[in-house]
Amino acid sequence: MLERLAIVAVCVLGLFALAVDRPASRPERRAEAPPPTPAALATAEADRTRAAREEAARAETARLAAVQRPAESEDVLPEGHGRGEVFARCTACHSTAIIRRTALSRDRWDGLMDWMTEKHGMAPLEGEMRTLVVDYLAQHFPPRRGPRGGANPFLN
Repeated sequence: MLERLAIVAVCVLGLFALAVDRPASRPERRAEAPPPTPAALATAEADRTRAAREEAARAETARLAAVQRPAESEDVLPEGHGRGEVFARCTACHSTAIIRRTALSRDRWDGLMDWMTEKHGMAPLEGEMRTLVVDYLAQHFPPRRGPRGGANPFLN
């Protein structure tokens, strides 16, 4: 009886050793991923196409922006006290073309500062900076007279 018990114990230990120990010569088998479905392949292709189109659109937008808005310098504005400040403050939101084609009285330029602050989120200009900017604009971009001597009818 003791002999049988010893044989059973050796067999159990042998089976346990086989279950736990993996020889190095036998590679570990990993489950292979199933091949992608046609729908997955089509979705991946659509994603690549969309990404390529988006990249092309970004590149074209940058190219057009460079053509439409060439780099400006303050030299496009008339020389005068406050030119640098006007250039720095105004071109943060728009080009100098808007400034150069606008012709207003000092009061209208001053009111325009409030309008841009309220309607367009411009940082408020106050104190000496506001006076400097408005004075420069009023001096260099005053109201123009039309060919018949009248003021601009669209500003009334």
